[in-house]
Amino acid sequence: MIIKLTKWLLLIISFKIIVALVVAHYYTDPRRDIRARKQYCHAFAPNVVFIGTSRTLYGIDPAVFDSANLQKTRSYNFGTFSLSPYSSMRLADELLAENTAISTIYIELSALDYSTVALPPQQVIPDAIFRANVLANCPGTEFLDNAASFLAGLNTTLFQMVSIAPQILSVKKLLNPGNDPIEGQVDLVANGYQSVAASLSATNDRLAANQDATRQLLRTPRQAAPNTYFISRINQLIARAASQGRKVVFYYPNNITGGEYRILSQVAPFLPAENLIPLPEPPLLDSLFNPRNLFDAHHLNRQGAGIYTRFLREKSGRQE
Repeated sequence: MIIKLTKWLLLIISFKIIVALVVAHYYTDPRRDIRARKQYCHAFAPNVVFIGTSRTLYGIDPAVFDSANLQKTRSYNFGTFSLSPYSSMRLADELLAENTAISTIYIELSALDYSTVALPPQQVIPDAIFRANVLANCPGTEFLDNAASFLAGLNTTLFQMVSIAPQILSVKKLLNPGNDPIEGQVDLVANGYQSVAASLSATNDRLAANQDATRQLLRTPRQAAPNTYFISRINQLIARAASQGRKVVFYYPNNITGGEYRILSQVAPFLPAENLIPLPEPPLLDSLFNPRNLFDAHHLNRQGAGIYTRFLREKSGRQE
């Protein structure tokens, strides 16, 4: 029975790989494909790179950052949909090894719910191990809650490994591209940024919930029980970069979810101050939740990206 199930699983995965290769030959969304995005990044030849989720993609404008820095930097936005913490740190390691011109890498400090949209198949198991260790080292949380969260994520991973739903979506986009900023056409400029002019008409429940979680993280004191595993992985990356004469700096996304707060509140207060850009204080923090500065509950529009990018530049300058 086990042998038969294994054969069927291998057959399904093989079919998935063939479909993925065929679709990728005709259409690749670099906002979801790390390999394609790396090619764009290397072609741009930056000396500063921002790595993060879609909140980075839409929320950090390298042109604004470089202008505020008097063009001393040539920065690239490597924001990728649903990029996991494991993938972001692995990517930073790869960029440091492959491009000696990169002097500083800024990494979004995130802990999004499980997703493998941007995860290469060979990284599925290492990513799952990383997440299991992070959850296992969450002080003050119930084992059953952590186990349920991990199993739900693992279920998502296994489904996405064999599902051709992403490839079907790619074909639909190829045949009928839409105007939605996320699900529609790719509109990246050379420095990797995608701007959106549209804005929300009013605050919604999800935006209000994100604002509450972000404010709560701003008020979180240094706790007695840190997430030692997550912190150690971050510190290892910081140390490896420093040994090469380079620097890795973590920054908060423009907003976080309640689920992220549970983990990040046990990580952020324990990171070295010289390697962490803090959250902005009110009223600047409140402006990031103004509907005029967002196009949905999670993502800044062009105006909001300008506000947040200038803040990041100001804080990064103080660390130099």
